[in-house]
Amino acid sequence: MTAEDLILKIEKGAVETVYFIYGEERFFHTEILNALNRQLITPDNREFNLEVFDAKTCSVGDWLGGARTFSFMGGTKLVIVHNLHEVNFKDFEIESLLAYLNDPAPGTCLAIVADSVDKRKKVFKTLAALTGAVECAAPNEATLMAWLKKRAQAQGYRLSNEAARILVNRVGNKAGFLACELEKALAYAGKPGDVSDDDVAEVVGEIKMENVFALTEALKGKNAEEALRLLHNQLNHNEEPLKILGTIAWQFRLIWEVKQYQKKKLSPAKIAEKMGTKPFIVEKAMKHTGNFTATQLRKGFDSLSQTDRELKTSGKNPRIILESLILNLCSSR
Repeated sequence: MTAEDLILKIEKGAVETVYFIYGEERFFHTEILNALNRQLITPDNREFNLEVFDAKTCSVGDWLGGARTFSFMGGTKLVIVHNLHEVNFKDFEIESLLAYLNDPAPGTCLAIVADSVDKRKKVFKTLAALTGAVECAAPNEATLMAWLKKRAQAQGYRLSNEAARILVNRVGNKAGFLACELEKALAYAGKPGDVSDDDVAEVVGEIKMENVFALTEALKGKNAEEALRLLHNQLNHNEEPLKILGTIAWQFRLIWEVKQYQKKKLSPAKIAEKMGTKPFIVEKAMKHTGNFTATQLRKGFDSLSQTDRELKTSGKNPRIILESLILNLCSSR
């Protein structure tokens, strides 16, 4: 069952007593919880019928106690538990949770949310087997295209296959970003009707998360013009300056480390084993190690450290700070 299937069931009134919502795509976590809120919670009963817990800071007993407490307002109580993946379960807590799953409170809907799970563990294996369990994994391109078309159709728009493909190709597979960019395209198209690939191309820029890595590839090749273009693209789409800097720093550390192992005449596979990474990552780095001498890399690390300090303390425009970094890295001698 997909997140969309589950939401459809909830909207039809088929609400389970326990849900386990897990996986990396948090946008769908939110969509499912919103559907439960719409179905079960009203302004009149919200104070009594909705409880939200953070598993990082609350004990298992706290939120199971909330689930077992009936509502004075009547109706189904909604208890939401975030961040179950952060819990280091004690044996008695596992027993308590398994006992609840075996006999859940009939007047409560318990929605448990986790980013990632280890299905080898009994507690997660049991949760993942529930009829209300759904894995919110990052969908593939075909699934995302169908999802975008369905989302547009719900608002009275017809999104062409090519328009949906452009959205996915430019934005990537993050559903939250896609939903925002789709809304821009629909607003640009105007009144409900057909949304063409031209409509989408006009308003949706390239914001794929991979573009951060394309930026570092341009830096490795010392292509300042391309690196600046990609930097501006990222900043114009609200990518965090420190995140951009962190990715660049990681790539430069990678080149440095691979370069050191190359001196020992090790194969890419052996270097990858030593570094605890994938061979293809090492092979990509090896294509660029010749572009930088050890001295240039040391100067690059100095520039990265200075940029980090300036972003955190100087109050200067982050765009100017990062532009200066890119020019320094591309012109290093």
